[in-house]
Amino acid sequence: MSSLRDTTESERLYVVKWSKEGKSLREIASLIGLTHGCVQTILLKYKKIGSVANIPGRGRKEILSTTAKRKIIH
Repeated sequence: MSSLRDTTESERLYVVKWSKEGKSLREIASLIGLTHGCVQTILLKYKKIGSVANIPGRGRKEILSTTAKRKIIH
C-alpha cells in the first residue's frame, strides 16, 4: 500500500505564507512535514495559477459514458 497522501489546502496555504515570509524550501518542508520537492511543487502551482485549491478534473476519469451507465442500471 502506498504511503502517499494529498496535502490539505490549509497546509498549502502555510507553504505559500512561509515562502512569502522568506523561509527556504527546506525550512518549510521540515516545519510542515513534507519533502522539499513537494513544497516546490506547491509553490510552482501557486505561481502558475494563483491558487492552492484543487482544480477540477483531478483524479481518474470515468470509463463509462452517461448512456452506458443508464443501460447498466435499467
